[in-house]
Amino acid sequence: MDDFTAEPVLATGRAGRNDGVVRSAFALIRVLVQAQRPVGVTKLASAVGLPKTTAHRILEQLAREGVVKRRDHEWALGTGLGDLSQAPYRADLAGVAQLRMHALTRATGATLFLYVHSPGQPLNALSRSYGARTGSAVTAGEQRRAGENPASAVWRALELGQLAAEYGEAHPEVDCIATPMTVPAGDTAILTLAEPRGVNLEPFKRPLDRTIALILSDLRRLEP
Repeated sequence: MDDFTAEPVLATGRAGRNDGVVRSAFALIRVLVQAQRPVGVTKLASAVGLPKTTAHRILEQLAREGVVKRRDHEWALGTGLGDLSQAPYRADLAGVAQLRMHALTRATGATLFLYVHSPGQPLNALSRSYGARTGSAVTAGEQRRAGENPASAVWRALELGQLAAEYGEAHPEVDCIATPMTVPAGDTAILTLAEPRGVNLEPFKRPLDRTIALILSDLRRLEP
């Protein structure tokens, strides 16, 4: 018998269905993290208490974001969540954030990056969601390098403990705003929104704050 299980996910009503999709997505991710090997959709669905067709549909959506990947007829974690080995909660954070970030990208067209900072450790680029306007301008490598730049909005937000902005200082083609949030294990997560130079960032500040509030709310729902 496999040694991985997850609490079944059930939801009713429209709001319940939305919450259920989020819960189901990172329940599947948690099983894959625990398994540390590819798992078939039948076993995944059974582990989280979902119909096989529902589990398959969610996995396909996660695969489009690089969160999971298919290996023959099984599923494994992809590279879209970054390195989850440093802290167990990061699987939940990455799963929740990826869905919320993707929703904001679809609504605004903006590119989003999520970093996590542990005291005494370098920044970890945990997740990303590329918008059409800047997706081709900022590669994953440039994202990491921008986060290491002390002039970046990421570091400014980390140092100030509040929303910060920078204009072409970390990347010559991109302006950014970033907001920090406290997450488990004493870490700080920083959600960054990037747009091409010259785009007014003011209208994006409230949606960015709202996305952070939703991510934190989703994380609280996962607490035992």
